[in-house]
Amino acid sequence: MPHLVSSSRRLVPILLLGPALLGLIACSRTDDRTHDPAAGSSQTPIAQPDAAPVAGGPTTLKPGLWKTVTQTPAGPEDSTQCVGQGFDPGAEAARKVSPCGNPTVTRTADGFRLDHACQKDHIDYALTGRVSGDFVTTARTDLELVVSAFGRKQTLRLNAVSTYQGPCEPGAPTAGKPATKPPAS
Repeated sequence: MPHLVSSSRRLVPILLLGPALLGLIACSRTDDRTHDPAAGSSQTPIAQPDAAPVAGGPTTLKPGLWKTVTQTPAGPEDSTQCVGQGFDPGAEAARKVSPCGNPTVTRTADGFRLDHACQKDHIDYALTGRVSGDFVTTARTDLELVVSAFGRKQTLRLNAVSTYQGPCEPGAPTAGKPATKPPAS
């Protein structure tokens, strides 16, 4: 039994990283969807020029402050992140969290799909997910992470909604860029 307890302890940090992955991937990319006012959003309609570009356009978030509300088994978690020009939080999160490679990203009509399966240190990982939205004003993420080790399986399902809050405060730390230091006095 000590071997099983030790391996279970290894699973805990992996499962705790799931919400971080979800929060960052929620603010990820697409260039396949334009704004559709008929989609029935309860928010104020967005002017067409602010909508995500059609295929072939940028694949990163609109720079600014993004708020993410993540629904986890422990309850909702709010986070905000200032995102700079060209930063792709989804790719960054995938690089940080995955113990054995990067997920396959497949574009869909309204976002993208993530798939990843690998094994490291006798632990099997299977990540599947879908990220959708216009990625200019909102993004929705649904992820499932299955971790299997030593005859036990743990499934973690996470959902998050990220919304653009506006421009970042001047000098605020920006994801993907070093923090701006105030001038010396």
